[in-house]
Amino acid sequence: MSDAHHFVVVTFTTTPADQAQAVEEIGAYVASFLSRQPGFLNSRLLASRDGASIVHQAEWINEAAFQAAGALAREHPDLPKLLAYQPNGVGYRLARTF
Repeated sequence: MSDAHHFVVVTFTTTPADQAQAVEEIGAYVASFLSRQPGFLNSRLLASRDGASIVHQAEWINEAAFQAAGALAREHPDLPKLLAYQPNGVGYRLARTF
């Protein structure tokens, strides 16, 4: 399969008490900053039913576009509050579609 697109999955740790706020904060960051970066294609924000986590799945045109956005993200003013949710990100390549 092609390595053209780059997929990123980031998990965030939440509690039932703070999950709604985390969805709001992460969603605002994605909508106002991340989705406007060159090479961003689309993403989904998923909230676990038990309130314990959030998953952000994003698709980028390629890994270089993602890396460029990541460099800018390190200076973003919302970063400290997002780090409170202990983000853990992993990059993927498309292996197969069905």
